[in-house]
Amino acid sequence: MSDLIRSARRAGALAALLVPALIASGCAKKTALARADSGYHEYPGMVSALDYGYVRPATDVRVIGQGSGGDLWARVRAGMRLDLKANPRIDGKVQTFRRDPLYLAKLSQRARPYLHVIVGEIERRGFPAELALLPHVESRYNPGATSPKAAAGIWQFMPYTGREMGLHQDSSYDGRRDLVASTRAAMDYLQMLNRRFGGDWELAMAAYNCGPGRIESAQAANRRRSLPTDFWSLDLPNETENYVPQILAAARLVSEPRTYGLNLPPVPDRPQVELVRTDRPVELARLAQASGVQLSELKRLNPALKRGQTAPYGPGLLVPAGTGHKVSAGLASARVVPASPSTATFVASAAPAKRARPMMTEGSIHMVRAGETLGSVASAKGLDIQSLADFNGMALRDPLLPGQSLRIPTESGSGLVTHRVRKGDSLSEIARRYGVTVNELRRWNRAADNELRTGSIIRIYRKGTETAS
Repeated sequence: MSDLIRSARRAGALAALLVPALIASGCAKKTALARADSGYHEYPGMVSALDYGYVRPATDVRVIGQGSGGDLWARVRAGMRLDLKANPRIDGKVQTFRRDPLYLAKLSQRARPYLHVIVGEIERRGFPAELALLPHVESRYNPGATSPKAAAGIWQFMPYTGREMGLHQDSSYDGRRDLVASTRAAMDYLQMLNRRFGGDWELAMAAYNCGPGRIESAQAANRRRSLPTDFWSLDLPNETENYVPQILAAARLVSEPRTYGLNLPPVPDRPQVELVRTDRPVELARLAQASGVQLSELKRLNPALKRGQTAPYGPGLLVPAGTGHKVSAGLASARVVPASPSTATFVASAAPAKRARPMMTEGSIHMVRAGETLGSVASAKGLDIQSLADFNGMALRDPLLPGQSLRIPTESGSGLVTHRVRKGDSLSEIARRYGVTVNELRRWNRAADNELRTGSIIRIYRKGTETAS
């Protein structure tokens, strides 16, 4: 009887968890999340992601498997496809990392709560498993990490990049810190970069760090000098030249830990987290008290939630595996689903309405002259330097090379918008970017995917302004 009474009391407490949505008054003060891992800057040469540019959302697909119950690192090793001994720079990073006898032990501990979600999404898309080590270099697998340049989350998205790809950010929720939402976004972006650079994953990873425009400029400079255009031959920022070797060096140590005298503790090949979805805001403190799940654990797994309650914009509330039924008990609208980016439904439409930002479209191409900088070009064109850098996938400090082409954005009002086709573009991607349908694009341009040519112009008519047929 005592067990029944305790169960009834718990159900009653959970039933009281649904609370009205909080309405914030004034502007919330931005506070940097404390890094949960004091070793975040532990290794020299650590870099974080820069601002990349537009990222397309993915479409929902099939449910992935739940794992075999063995060691998840075995799946990572089995899925590795890149050349981990391609360059002496990788050897140098391997030697640096192995000086710490606990390097792999700490890596495995940090990755444990999140690795199953990441590996499942990598396998679903058929990507090389080495990408599972990218968030180790970016953030040490810390969803609460913040870089000095305001990149956030386990994948270190900049604010502009996150907004462009649909990661909601406001005073109560930051999708960049949401494991499920940001993993989906990172895989989308890496897929786009891989297509843009002809299937070369080393170039794609480099572009993830410094932006595709910077990579293409370096390739153009090499072509003018009749030099190779692979990653190892390019003249890139020092942090990018270190970035790819760090990922591949970590992957080599994971693939052969005993060869380097290191121990890689296993990570169970089963979900470490579950996703609880509810249609109304739920206070985490009361949820923890009623369910028995530690409040500190809920906060650790959900750094995207800034106000201590769930938000309607992301996939849901992450909870430790096996506790979903406790958390959702008594919540009529709650349900527990696998914590997978491919199966979680995003509710971006539930975000409060905002004034629409001006749509930036390509107005012209500027050929860089000797002595020009991003600042001088932006000033001459009447642009904000950050907007110009963002539009070209560059960092503010990136140098300009004579002969380099810069895309000059313009704010489009109502009416015709034009899009210059880039390598890897498809009609479906362009349609998602501009909020139109593929059929509309075909009708306005009489085009099909197999007719798209890099550099060609696609016409888009904003809603309510169509004049072409």
